[in-house]
Amino acid sequence: MMMKEHSRDASNASFFSTTSFNTKNILPIAAQFSSSISSINEILNVDYQVEHQDVDASWYRRFFYGRDHPTFIGIVEPYGPVIVSIIHDTFNPVGDIYWYRYIVRKRDVPDHRGVLAGQAYFGEPMWEDLLKMIDRNFVPHRLTKFITTPELGQELLNLDESRLQTQYKIGVLYQAPSQMSEEEWFANTTASPAYERFLKILGNKIELQGWQRFCGGLDTKTGGTGKYSIYDTGSWKDFEIMYHVSTMLPFEDKNRLQITRKRHIGNDIVCIVFQDVPRPFSPFAIRSQFLHVYVIVSPVYFNNGQEAYRVEILCKEGVPSFGPALPEPPIFYDPISLKKFLVATVINGQNAAWKTLKLNEPFLRARNGRVCDIAKRYAPVVLTPLTPPQSPKRLPRDDLDGALKRLFIKELKRNGSLPDIMLVKSLLDKGANPNVRIPRTKPSREQLNQQSAASTSTHNSSNSESSENETIYKLPNILFASIVLSDDPVYIKLLINYGAETMPRDSRFPNAFVFAARYKRVEIMRCLLENVPSLSDPESVDAAIVERGNNKNTVGNKLWGEVKRFKNTFIS
Repeated sequence: MMMKEHSRDASNASFFSTTSFNTKNILPIAAQFSSSISSINEILNVDYQVEHQDVDASWYRRFFYGRDHPTFIGIVEPYGPVIVSIIHDTFNPVGDIYWYRYIVRKRDVPDHRGVLAGQAYFGEPMWEDLLKMIDRNFVPHRLTKFITTPELGQELLNLDESRLQTQYKIGVLYQAPSQMSEEEWFANTTASPAYERFLKILGNKIELQGWQRFCGGLDTKTGGTGKYSIYDTGSWKDFEIMYHVSTMLPFEDKNRLQITRKRHIGNDIVCIVFQDVPRPFSPFAIRSQFLHVYVIVSPVYFNNGQEAYRVEILCKEGVPSFGPALPEPPIFYDPISLKKFLVATVINGQNAAWKTLKLNEPFLRARNGRVCDIAKRYAPVVLTPLTPPQSPKRLPRDDLDGALKRLFIKELKRNGSLPDIMLVKSLLDKGANPNVRIPRTKPSREQLNQQSAASTSTHNSSNSESSENETIYKLPNILFASIVLSDDPVYIKLLINYGAETMPRDSRFPNAFVFAARYKRVEIMRCLLENVPSLSDPESVDAAIVERGNNKNTVGNKLWGEVKRFKNTFIS
């Protein structure tokens, strides 16, 4: 039988009935969850599932690592760098059929894993046939077979398990009844008895000095992050959690922002906020680039003195749905069920938050770099000759320039996309000139008139018609052609590294920044200002603003605002 809440918490009961179920009306963004569990008894018996984690990332450790197997590495279009591991599995053969496991790693995630059925063999397996079964693009001349040395095996193991996490650091913040700002929350040195009881539910209080297990970035030698913390292991599967408890981290008398505390909790991804009195909480209340998931816990009291806990979960935009689902009502009467639910929630919540653009993009860049590094060291890019070579001599410079020019002319004629970056890089590595002139198809009279109206103030109105036409439909190099085709800053940075000029020698052309402004290439403009300091002079930026202001045929003010913001950021 449900007990009534104590009279001294009548205001809290009113809050539950009127406010707590209208979070979305108070906050602009809240977590979305699966269907709720009808009874807390189901929580006690449920075995929560690990979500948003590539649990099969341990395949290499389980089936490959330490065993003899080949690794195939190469550059395969359209994927780019590819690393394939294949091993003859220990499954018992069925007749003449043998089983093979494989892992395909590319720049994109997740990795592709599977099992193949192949013919029985005598001696070396038919690797070529197995590769074609995985992907028809995996042909021998594109992938080189390597013996998997212990060093290569360790690299692949680290690559596969880079996001396979078993140790988590979670923030814990105390919010007193009258406190409304993060400065007040981080400044707490004492807390309520209810909060202290809640910490005992979370885990064991451990002394940091000399601590030998997972420390979550806390100082275990000099006491720089306090004397104690809360640690938990074994509550759910094999996960370890070190809690960054605000009231246990060092308090700095002369630091209003409490940098030490904020440095740890503000760099966590999930934070548990304990409120003595429940009140609306915004996921933007704490200024942090990393915090994405908040678990709000507040005590509930009943007539017989029993203490229960109410839980609410809030997320920033972009965090995908995750479980376990909250019960209905979201009140936990048993400390064991509360702890089990919280541990599963903070772990799955952090796994889900890793998929947001803000957190996932740096990981993908790092992984892409590691895959490319392995491919570059083991199977460097080899240029396919453009014409059958008559001798081992290098291709003439004119042939390389012509091939590079044709790549861009083809795309410009059909208003297509950027040429394949690996092919362009191969030509540049062989000595092609990045500043080769790129002719464009002459525009129609109507297009010519439109672009003439958008030309910069640096163009003299007395220029001859031939000069004006050349400015419009002849480009100084492949960097300018890339600006015409797409807003790709990675592509532009590669060309800059290979010596593409951003300030053409032909005075009839604007610099690359002004030219990018003409085509509204906002990301390229940002890339140019970051990588070519000479383009950040006031005259160049002002010219880009004039370019935008004189172009009456464009729509919207997005570029205008971006350029002004660039001016304030880079030139102020």
